[in-house]
Amino acid sequence: MLLDILGIVFRWMHILAAITAVGGTIFMRTALLPSLAVMSEEQRKALTEAVRSRWLMPVMLSLGFLLVSGLYNIAMLEIKYKLSDIPYYHPLFGIKFLLALMIMYIAAALVGRGKSTEKIRANSRFWLNLNMWLAIVLVMISGVLRMADKPLKGPKPTEPAVVAPPA
Repeated sequence: MLLDILGIVFRWMHILAAITAVGGTIFMRTALLPSLAVMSEEQRKALTEAVRSRWLMPVMLSLGFLLVSGLYNIAMLEIKYKLSDIPYYHPLFGIKFLLALMIMYIAAALVGRGKSTEKIRANSRFWLNLNMWLAIVLVMISGVLRMADKPLKGPKPTEPAVVAPPA
């Protein structure tokens, strides 16, 4: 059996990017944000800006890797398996994809500097909560899809014809 090196690389890329993005969101909401409450306004602003500027690149890279590797992974699954034979697969995948787009937008808005997303950054507690729970739901959906019994494409194996022994 040959190893699917490209498939393995894309799988690793997807998992590591998800760990970075989801883990970072959970850390920021459960550890960093509450810690800011004990600081002065000046200290809070300085730390928030320092974290935002350092977290920007890992977030953007993770989001890009998730999008590219996720599209690759679903394309390979569609080629190999008859996913349409699983009644819940495509609806759940659609929900997962829409959640992923929402999570990506919120994450990019939280680390960005644009004027159009200032309100999101100003209410970061709400948006981090929302993003954390959306990400948890997405990971749970991913687990269901990963464990689905996927029928292979291609001709079904036929049973060998039974030949009567010579009389």
